[in-house]
Amino acid sequence: MTNRNLLVKGIEVIGILFAAFGGFLVGIAPPQAGDAKFAVGISSFLALIVLFTIVSLAKKKHRKLWIIAGLCLFVIAIAAAYYYKSVNDELTFEYPPGNNRVEHIAGIQKTEQAQKYANDHQGISNAQLLAKFGGLENKGKVWPDDSVNTARRKLISSYVILVLAIAGSIFALIEGALGVGPTRRS
Repeated sequence: MTNRNLLVKGIEVIGILFAAFGGFLVGIAPPQAGDAKFAVGISSFLALIVLFTIVSLAKKKHRKLWIIAGLCLFVIAIAAAYYYKSVNDELTFEYPPGNNRVEHIAGIQKTEQAQKYANDHQGISNAQLLAKFGGLENKGKVWPDDSVNTARRKLISSYVILVLAIAGSIFALIEGALGVGPTRRS
């Protein structure tokens, strides 16, 4: 297979991976405020790099190693999925309260005043807390900018790890089970 055909097949595989299951990987990306386009884009490129690395390293005599690697990556993907879900649930919120279509990113730590209010009102949601402090235009009164940026980086990095673990697991298991990588089927 020529290098060009390999590149085209690789891009097709990544496109299918991100389009599969109704765009699931795109749908769970961090909210737009969390640089969703960046997270999905970098994950796509890194998954393509993982695919080409696996294809270049693959040899039929190492099928068991590919299966073991794929299963290890599968376990990592499960852990990464639970971690990403918990981080996403902790660091994103709907605003205004009850609006389940617009998500925003909370900070890792609240300002002193917001933390005191949250402690005094146990169970208050991030959206309710933000509303108490005047809404989105006053987000800095609830979470400092550096705290929100740290949360954004945490969301993006956990998403990228999740996608790479899923992609790596799929590619390694295909290589191990079939002995032919997804880009070598012509």
